[in-house]
Amino acid sequence: MPEASETVANELGDISRDLQNVAYQSPSAAQDLTEDISHYAQGSNGGEAAAQELAQRLAQALAGKMFKVAQAMPVAHTVWVAVAARQLSEQQIENLSNEMKSELMALGVDESRAQSVADQVGAVQQAVTARHRRWYERL
Repeated sequence: MPEASETVANELGDISRDLQNVAYQSPSAAQDLTEDISHYAQGSNGGEAAAQELAQRLAQALAGKMFKVAQAMPVAHTVWVAVAARQLSEQQIENLSNEMKSELMALGVDESRAQSVADQVGAVQQAVTARHRRWYERL
């Protein structure tokens, strides 16, 4: 898991506010969310595009939902891990996807949209990972 520094804590707050603004359908909210998460995927092979797609799916899933910034913090953290982590195992990625789905459903997102976002978490991780399967995982 990536280490959360003081700077990251501030950025998680920004992402939480972006998620709330997306829910309120503010005009620039989706772009702000995209910018705040896609920079973590820079330097990866296709990671920025995958992160942008994740932001779009989040924007569509959360549009019109009502929640407080504090309620969005778990989603913000999961999004951050999805784009910033480089060494997650397949099991950790699956757990992260399931976590995203349950967190979105707790905010009132229907299951099909939550699953779409969760699926994109896996796609982001495939694009940004620097980890190769270990010999013992191939058995």
